[in-house]
Amino acid sequence: MLPIRVPTIPALLLTLGLCMAGLLPAFPNDALPERLSGHGGPVKAISIHPDGVHALTGSFDYSIIHWALRGSEGEALRLLTGHKAAVNDVAFVPGSGRAVSVGDDGALAVWDLSDGKLLAFFEDSDAKGLGVAVSADGKLAAAARWDKTVRLYDLQTLSERARFEGHRGNVNAVVFSGDGSELFSAAYDGTVRSWNIAGQANRVIYSHGWGINVLARLPDGRLAFGALDGTVGVVSPDSGEHTIIGIFERPILSITVSQARGMFATGGADGHIRVFDIASLAQVEDYGEPYGPVWAMDFLPNGKSVYRGGLDDFAARWQIEPRQPFEKVTSTYPRRFQVSASDDPGETEFKRKCSVCHTLTPDGGNRAGPTLYHLFGRKAGEVAGYPYTDALKNSGIVWTEVTVARLFDEGPDLMVPGTKMPLQRLKAVVRRDALIEYLKRATAPELNKPAQQDKRD
Repeated sequence: MLPIRVPTIPALLLTLGLCMAGLLPAFPNDALPERLSGHGGPVKAISIHPDGVHALTGSFDYSIIHWALRGSEGEALRLLTGHKAAVNDVAFVPGSGRAVSVGDDGALAVWDLSDGKLLAFFEDSDAKGLGVAVSADGKLAAAARWDKTVRLYDLQTLSERARFEGHRGNVNAVVFSGDGSELFSAAYDGTVRSWNIAGQANRVIYSHGWGINVLARLPDGRLAFGALDGTVGVVSPDSGEHTIIGIFERPILSITVSQARGMFATGGADGHIRVFDIASLAQVEDYGEPYGPVWAMDFLPNGKSVYRGGLDDFAARWQIEPRQPFEKVTSTYPRRFQVSASDDPGETEFKRKCSVCHTLTPDGGNRAGPTLYHLFGRKAGEVAGYPYTDALKNSGIVWTEVTVARLFDEGPDLMVPGTKMPLQRLKAVVRRDALIEYLKRATAPELNKPAQQDKRD
């Protein structure tokens, strides 16, 4: 384990002064939730508010939760629903009670956090939106899209303002310059580009041999990036001068910056969170979650902790300073969808293919899909409280052995065009029939469902 970095006296005085000025929260680390528990699927996005007491998380379950950072599991203030697929990134809008998000449905959403109302939903294709950024003045938002574009939105008029084209691959990340006059983007084509917002002129700042997954602006104006080949580096947007800090074993999936502590951190597919000093570019801390990956991450304003998200249904906190003498593993493993073959092949198929989105109990568990309780004989689109698409509600389908078999044979996109159900096919008839037989037993209303449900659900 690397030694803990001891702050200098000036750094301590600066931190104390910021706390007294109200710029950094003065709460102790042990007052923060260890987990933010409430999602029904893996956590793919995290944003901590500058006030240090609120947060947003986005999930594979299609939802966003607005949190108060109190209690052992966090307090869910509001569940935001409207995306039609996994939520990949979220951000607070400075100077307002709003937030923005992007997801696998290709949409950018604007939310009113006071009541959870969806103010705008920009949707014109199913090309994923992987990253979102907001200008410091809160007037503009930008989205990184998998159609090779960067989209710019006016948050005052709630309209799309511009599209920037030039990348030769899917765009993964986008950030604003400090003064808001430029956008910086990173893509699978291995380049970091600069876009002039007023004139839409663009230039390549840096070209890497592998796709670049994440990008963040450092306090000194440089850009930190993480790549598909595990590279972590920084580049100057003015000169293009760059430094490769390290090349790690697995892809870099997330990045976050602490201005207060002069650090940035990366999260990898190997489950490692690596913390770097901005001034020296030296790695100062390393935390390994053996059941990674780290898809999402954000510092608390005081820089002493980060919340991270991955395959678990919760976001977990790692305390950077002071380091805990014993850092327990917070992930659960195996997860409900990571099971070995069992004596019942139908149950195995359900856990591997269905359990990430569905429960078997009356409670839907805030999963991406509705509960399958009492499935057979039920008309599609009739579970109370679940936000179905019009396509499914108007399909007229009644779930029987025949229609469930069709769903796995044809796929939901062909059987119910316009549905938000993810593609899930089973071409092997034996496996499909085993799953149907299991569902007939496990979803029957006369059974004691809590006893049947996997305890990890």
